[in-house]
Amino acid sequence: MVFSPKKLLIGAATLLASLSGFAHADDCESGPWQDVSYTGGNGGGRFCATKYLSGIVITGVEVWGDGKGVRALQFYYSDGTQSDLIGKIDGDKHGRMDWDPSVAQISQIKTWGNGKGQNLGRVYIRTTAGNELDVGKDTSGQDTFDTKVASGIMLGAFGASGDRIDNLGFLFLKSKISKIDVGSIVFDETPEALNAQQEGLETVVLDYADHTNNLSSSNETFTFSKEISETNTKKYTQTAQHTFGWSNAIELSGEILDLGAKSTTTISYQYQNTHSEENSDEHKISLTYSTSTLLKPGQKVFCRATAMSGKYSGKYGGSVNIWLEDGTTYSFSERGTMDQVAWSKASSECQDDDFPPEAKAQGMVVKREPLKGIKFIA
Repeated sequence: MVFSPKKLLIGAATLLASLSGFAHADDCESGPWQDVSYTGGNGGGRFCATKYLSGIVITGVEVWGDGKGVRALQFYYSDGTQSDLIGKIDGDKHGRMDWDPSVAQISQIKTWGNGKGQNLGRVYIRTTAGNELDVGKDTSGQDTFDTKVASGIMLGAFGASGDRIDNLGFLFLKSKISKIDVGSIVFDETPEALNAQQEGLETVVLDYADHTNNLSSSNETFTFSKEISETNTKKYTQTAQHTFGWSNAIELSGEILDLGAKSTTTISYQYQNTHSEENSDEHKISLTYSTSTLLKPGQKVFCRATAMSGKYSGKYGGSVNIWLEDGTTYSFSERGTMDQVAWSKASSECQDDDFPPEAKAQGMVVKREPLKGIKFIA
């Protein structure tokens, strides 16, 4: 039998509040879904298995059954947790199916009663990747009830149970996604604190050379120059992109923490009020330096090129907005991570005395305190 979930869940709040591992009944009564129904009878204690308010979806279902129908259920979430066991494990029929929502969605769900309008007889689930779960009694000749899977993203399940599953319904995101954005971004750390600690900021030796003017009677100009290639990267990791199978870029807006190195030989943390549609950016940059020194006969010079490198991995919170093709939105708060590597412009210097060994090997971190001709911004 098929019923409206609203009638099923009204008055169940007190009961469900006493059950650990389940959402409040109201969480299953209304949400970003529509055309919801359930299959089975009217008995049993109500359950609501969903975490959609936190942007978490169901990514696995386990079912136990016997010759009379479905005995028990358990649901697995995208955050690695699971619902409490629903019903009682018994019988010789069992199956479990898990799927990765970034590559597969639910393409079909069919359910059957026990043939007497008393409880759930059988459940069949199929993903777009072709995986199937089919557990329950022989339902030959019985009516089949198809669940409208809409977007294919399962946000939850609801129903009633005792020693077996009395009834069951599913909650699906009601429309396919057209866009995801993250606004009101706030980073856990501030630029001021990071600059004060010089977190992840280092001065790196790019090149070293020494040269002697071996001419006996004339001056010589020694030029210390080169162009070196490095890579600037920035990547945002947002769980929602994976959870909801979104392959396009997520738009980000707000005060984005950034390692700034636009046109100087220094790097500092700063806020940028930006609107970005790039989840990941990687591009090569050229670190160019050139210094010319006039040497007298027999004079020796020591030259070194350096640049500042900044590496940062930090967490932020923001409001995730999922825009559906039907024009509605679905919002929740979620944590994310930003990883960035940035290089400043190169700087070169030459002097009469040699640099210490630890300050001239290519790739060596010189030191964190200010260097000659280079200063940190704090």
